Amino acid sequence: MSKVCIGQIVNVHGIKGMVKIRPFLTSPMDIGHFGPLSDRDGHQSFNVKPQSRKGDFVLAFIKGITDRTTAEKLKGTYLYIERNQLPEDNNGFYYCDLIGMTVLENGQKFGVVENVQNYGAGDILEIKTEKGRTFSFDFSKATFPRVDVSAREMDIVVPKGMEVAHED
Repeated sequence: MSKVCIGQIVNVHGIKGMVKIRPFLTSPMDIGHFGPLSDRDGHQSFNVKPQSRKGDFVLAFIKGITDRTTAEKLKGTYLYIERNQLPEDNNGFYYCDLIGMTVLENGQKFGVVENVQNYGAGDILEIKTEKGRTFSFDFSKATFPRVDVSAREMDIVVPKGMEVAHED
């Protein structure tokens, strides 16, 4: 199974072991609805109990963590679930499904999706070309008019003025 990162413990809150989580979900409070979460390697398990929202973050208790000192050791920990635990998406895919997908330009292999980022201004796909260079593109219908999850490929229309293809 493939793991999907759904949040990150970014800080502690108070003295009773509460943590501040940056959720990577449409509905942030759902971070506690998946059952136990794990770290990237699956070595640690976390039963997250969301308490409230604070801006873009969720304040939560983790079962077994009852003091600030223990909670501080979890800062920076990414929280994962198995991909099959996610409900089916109405759009047909989650961004994690795009990683590793082949990108075609005019029917020819342009590269592979390496990552999906969002720095606040919209979603960005990082594409690694056959020559090993990485380029970032706005993930829009204009730039990526076709996404075929079952075929594991998508089409790209490189924006005019952007010199990226056919590099020597």
